[in-house]
Amino acid sequence: MFLLKNFYILSPQESREKDFEFYKGHLFIKNGKIEKIYHTNDEINLQPTEKRETPETIDTIDGQFRKLIFPGFIQCHIHFCQTLHRNLAEQMPLMEWLKKEIWPYEASLTPDTMKQSVLMSLKEILGSGVTSVLDMGTVHHQEVIFRIMEAVGFRYTGGKAMMDQCPDAPPGLTETTDNSITESMKLFERFHGKADGLLHYAFAPRFVLSCSPILLQAVRQLSDQYDIIIHTHASEHPEEVAFIKETTGYGNVAYLNKLDALNRRCVIAHMIHLDAAEKKMVKEYDIAVAHCPTANLKLGSGIAPIPEYLQNNIRVGLGSDGAPCNNSLCIFNELKLAPLLQKGTHNDPLLLKPEDALRMVSIDGARITRQEHRVGRIAENMEADLVLLDMDTPQTFNFEKNPAAAIVYGADARNVYATMVRGKFLYKEGQYDIKI
Repeated sequence: MFLLKNFYILSPQESREKDFEFYKGHLFIKNGKIEKIYHTNDEINLQPTEKRETPETIDTIDGQFRKLIFPGFIQCHIHFCQTLHRNLAEQMPLMEWLKKEIWPYEASLTPDTMKQSVLMSLKEILGSGVTSVLDMGTVHHQEVIFRIMEAVGFRYTGGKAMMDQCPDAPPGLTETTDNSITESMKLFERFHGKADGLLHYAFAPRFVLSCSPILLQAVRQLSDQYDIIIHTHASEHPEEVAFIKETTGYGNVAYLNKLDALNRRCVIAHMIHLDAAEKKMVKEYDIAVAHCPTANLKLGSGIAPIPEYLQNNIRVGLGSDGAPCNNSLCIFNELKLAPLLQKGTHNDPLLLKPEDALRMVSIDGARITRQEHRVGRIAENMEADLVLLDMDTPQTFNFEKNPAAAIVYGADARNVYATMVRGKFLYKEGQYDIKI
């Protein structure tokens, strides 16, 4: 049990009309949940409900009103498996980057190197306040990721990459349609909903250029049957979109629609180069967009029309993508770039408020990962996935005036005092509680 005492608390509200609630208060954390919220004028009454509980079993952390509690950050698109290839794939556009660097690297992974990559990723994101991810693995060794997440107690949604039609991929990434589906279903049956709901499976067809129409159609049917997320990429780079149009006669999203491969469970990364008809499809299917501004810039892919998506009530989350195309997994980079890119390219300082960016990594990220009943807000009976930010720093001076702006434009990983997942500190004061 924890009493987080004398903190500023910033929580997104379910309705955008109210936006955020900001107040001074205290949180009582018990059995992995926010048991009670106290405002500063409330009397704190922590009566033991079981004989074994005594005041001594309550660990009190005093924020002295210099620290702020926010819902743990949620990354909606990341590749844990790629992190060992950081800084080794530079100065390339998307397709060359995949063929020459990423696919050969992924084909070379072993269970041991996968474990190293995942642990390195996990430490980096915990140190920057992330408590949940939507991850895409590679074709093999996905069970390694799930086992680590279960042992650590991290909130994880992900799945093996599905690649049954990719002539440019090395032999280590080739698979048949039947094997791709069979292995995905084995992982789904083994891990989905396990660890008391911390683990969830997502079907992960990589993208149109690596998947057969039969596979994409089968994934849609399985998603409908089992009510499971489809996590994929689309319309990331002009070269990719041009090739798909040349070979199919359709835009990327339009081709997925022609195959009947889209549904409301789709979470699609990037979504930069869509025409008007495709944007209408996104709205009609209630598809979620995972926005990766840093990776999109580094690969020269472009800038997604995020204000347009938000104006049309399309769900948008943020992600770092993989370390080789970023080269950082720190969510603060994405939080800052997301609004600044739109303001600068549209010459409009009023576009995309810092509150919009924070919603992407909290309440909207929770909706995208289908965890909104558990996390994404600070409310009683919600699970205690929290980031504790030290705001007593030069870069966050005067944070009380506009806390969202202070976090989005000024804060970074140095401000992360602690990261809690379901009431357990996995990171605190520079130390990790990761036992494998």
